[in-house]
Amino acid sequence: MDSHIFQLLQEGATSISNVLLKMYKRMSLTEEEMMLLIHLLSFQQEGNRFPTLTELEERMSISEMRLIQTLQKLLKEEWLTIDEYTDSQTGMRHEQYNLTPLYRKLYQAWREYVAPDQTSQMEAAAASALQTPLTPVEPVGIYARFEQVFGRPLSPFEIESIHMWTEQDGYQEELILTALREAATVGKLHIRYIDRILLEWQKQKITSVEQARHYSLQFRRQQTSREHRQPL
Repeated sequence: MDSHIFQLLQEGATSISNVLLKMYKRMSLTEEEMMLLIHLLSFQQEGNRFPTLTELEERMSISEMRLIQTLQKLLKEEWLTIDEYTDSQTGMRHEQYNLTPLYRKLYQAWREYVAPDQTSQMEAAAASALQTPLTPVEPVGIYARFEQVFGRPLSPFEIESIHMWTEQDGYQEELILTALREAATVGKLHIRYIDRILLEWQKQKITSVEQARHYSLQFRRQQTSREHRQPL
């Protein structure tokens, strides 16, 4: 019995934004639509970017026709899209469900729902992220922090990049915000620069905020030392 329970625990968990669970009714998503989105998230976090209808039907208690209708409705209303990507190892092209539109709609609904004074408080907290220790936040909070630091709304490409960092690449949210802070420190507030920081940390097997800060400090010291050694 205990071994079976342990095996179940080893299956892991699907990460879902609490904001999405609180807001989906307000966003006029039905229970069926929400469950389908949750299953798509689950498949993505398992490494399956484009589950088949059969795979989805095996997990849901609705008919194949109803499943197709629900999926078509989500695509038509732009809650998600189907994109193509190229496998870097095989060079083959594949399709994947892109849930970035869902998070974009969620972010807009959240901004409309939150009272102005609460919005100001949250944005002030996001601005202080560059000065205070960082703690894990919900994905929507990450978007708000990026917008506050960038000083403008995020582009669809930037929103998708942040979503891919958390959902596909598996970067911890506090590590992403540390990379944002590092980019702000050197005056390079570009999403691609932050992506290069995260890739470099991944190569160095850096997984914590303290490791990232130590590495960045050592890197800047080495740069300063090289500049001082240059001949006049």
